This record gives sequence, C-alpha cells and structure tokens, in this order.
Amino acid sequence: MHFARILLIAVTLAGGARAAHAQATAGAGSVVVVPLMAETSSYSTEVTVRNPNATPITLNVKFYEATNSSAPGLKACTALTVAALESKPFTLAAQCAPLDPGGHFGMIVLEDSAAERTNVFFAYSRTQTPGGNGFSAEGFPIGAFSGASADAVGLKRQAAAPVYQSNCFVGALGEAVGYQLVLRNGTTNGLIGTPMTGTLQPFEMKRFLDVFGPNGANAANTDFSNVRANFTVTSGGQALIGFCTVQESTFFGNDFRIAKSIDAANNGQRRVACIGQDNCGAPIPAVSVSDPETIDDATLRRVYSLIVTQPDFIRCDLVAAPADLSRLQMRLRGPGDPFATGAFATALPYDSGGSDKTSLYVFTGDRNAVNNGTATRWFIDVSTRDPGATVPIDFGITCRSGNGTEVPWFRGTAVNDF
Repeated sequence: MHFARILLIAVTLAGGARAAHAQATAGAGSVVVVPLMAETSSYSTEVTVRNPNATPITLNVKFYEATNSSAPGLKACTALTVAALESKPFTLAAQCAPLDPGGHFGMIVLEDSAAERTNVFFAYSRTQTPGGNGFSAEGFPIGAFSGASADAVGLKRQAAAPVYQSNCFVGALGEAVGYQLVLRNGTTNGLIGTPMTGTLQPFEMKRFLDVFGPNGANAANTDFSNVRANFTVTSGGQALIGFCTVQESTFFGNDFRIAKSIDAANNGQRRVACIGQDNCGAPIPAVSVSDPETIDDATLRRVYSLIVTQPDFIRCDLVAAPADLSRLQMRLRGPGDPFATGAFATALPYDSGGSDKTSLYVFTGDRNAVNNGTATRWFIDVSTRDPGATVPIDFGITCRSGNGTEVPWFRGTAVNDF
C-alpha cells in the first residue's frame, strides 16, 4: 500500500473550527454530522447508528463529497431505518450506491426524517484498510459546531522514516463561511508559514494535504513538531468544521484530532460567565453602563441561578464601584428550592461566601455528591450588608468554572437573611 494513497483519503474531522469543541458523552442529536466517510481502493468507512427510542426512526442520509475528492458535491443516498433500540451499521458504498469511479471522501449528515425532527440518535464511524489499519470518528450533534476560535494541537512533519505528515480540513454546514487556518509553534506561538484563507459554500469541505506545503512552510523540506493549527471564522458567527490528522508511513497509522474551542460560543457552557457587565472577562471589570443589576430594596436579596456540572471548581465575584462593593455581599447555595435552600456547605480552602463577602470559591464534590449525579441549577444570593443601606446600588457578577456554566439568570427576590 502506498503512503501517498493513504494520505489522499485519510481524512479526519475534529470539531468546529472557530467552532469546535471536544466530543461530549452527551452525544445524541436529531441531526448528526459524521465527519469522515471514505470509499476508495484503500479505505472504506462503516457507520453505526444507535436508536435509543422505543419506536423505529428513519434517517435521511446526505453524503457531501469534499471539493478535492474525485466527485465533489451532494450524493444521493438511501434513507436508513433503524428499529427501536437497535444499533445498525452501514457503509458508504452500500448506502450511496452507485458511486462514480475513483476515490471518495467527505462528510455525511444524518437527520431525523419525521415531520417534527426531534427523534435523537447516536452515530460512530470507523475508517480502515482491508488489513484493519485506520481510525475512528464520532458522530457529532450538528449544534456542537460553532464559530468559536479553535485549535488542533501536536501536529508534526518529518521527512525521515517514519515519515510523518499532517493534513488539515475545513468544512461548512448550512451556511457559507469564510475561514482562516494558521499554523503556530506550540512553544513560542510564533507564526509558521502564511495564513490559509478562503470561503466555503454550504456543506463544502476542503482538504489541505500536507498542511505545511500549502502554507509555504516546507519549501526547504523542513521538519516540524509541536505545531498548533488555529481555525477562525472571518465572516461572522457561522459554524466551521475544523480538524487535522497526523499520519506515519511505517504502519500507515493515522489519527483524528478535533479542533477544540473554549466554549463553542455557547452561553450554556461559558468558562467565564457574567451578568450586569458590558465586557465580560475584561482585565478590569466594570458594571454595565446601560444594563446593570440593581438592588433597589435593601431588605431583599436578589437570587440568581446557574447550571453547574460537577465535579467542578467555581469562582464568582461581585463587580461594583469601590464604594458600593463595600456595601454588598454574596453567597452560593446548592440545588433545591430557589429561595430556601441553605448555603452550600464547604471547608477551607473553599468558601461559599456569606456575610460581608464579595466573592466565593468552591469545589462541588464529585459527580454523585450533588443531586444524585445530575447537573442542575445552583443559586447565588446578592444583598446589601445593611438592611437600612441607601439604594439603589448597581453591580454585576462574574463566575469562572472549569466545565463551564450558563450566564447567571435572575430568579426573583427573597428576604435578606444573611
């Protein structure tokens, strides 16, 4: 088997560039993108679909062949019916037959065909040679891709045996998207070669074979290691699929590297989440000029909720003018009644806030320590330290967490009891 042929069709997807984030174990969707399908003389892909529902589902199967594959564009495929609770495999060659002569690679989009497309399912793919060498790629719910800046790391190029080659790919979903792909030294962050830019039409995919070649970095046949590929959207907030693969020529191994973003432009999983501020995460936080949070009754506490996924570490701070900050306090309460649950119990070095405190930092405990292992809403109280304080007082809240959380949402008021 020739390495060049393997490189040609060893396509790998990784997540949304300026869009992608790691595959979560919560991977069901009613529209699922399988990032890589291949049918060539060297490789074939098998997809397995799992129906977790108590009734059968029928899926539309859409194969979008990459722009630099042998026959670019949408191919007609047979719908797939999956019985209740069944796991059902299919191949590109069988589901989308007959394919034109030549090698084919691209992505498949599976979607519930019901009038109301709310039936969810899972998908997984394995691409391999007849001898069993290959790689796997998950099926991603289409909403997992976004326009957030994303990185694939650990790329390398090596001319001597074992030859290593890195390939990167960009793909669009339902909207045209402008993109930029940049390679950077993983240690120094220095630019390698020149940026690669372009525009993709809906559901187009483009491959950069030996990515150090298209960006002009390997004119002297230079070796590289520990390289980061950064994908960004240049046209707005459209979703971009971005991914890379590293391959070697000794055993013809290759891999799947998702381009990961911090939060996939998702307000439900912000690593830094704010309310009452105009510039969340600014080095010097400030209360919003036009839309602050406001205490207008010193006898009441304001209650906010946010979804927390344990185990996690959470730090929250009040933001206010110095004179106002000294008059405020905050605390964290665990799941339960939005207005009556007690303060979250913790011990040093953790602190759930409380009387005269303007910040909190807690460890939630392991998964089953809270709410029988289900992520749910926790609550933040903000009040004045003095029930007779002069109001109104404007403020904001900033929360940071490792797993990400939603923006704090105001739930109502209750008696100021701390």
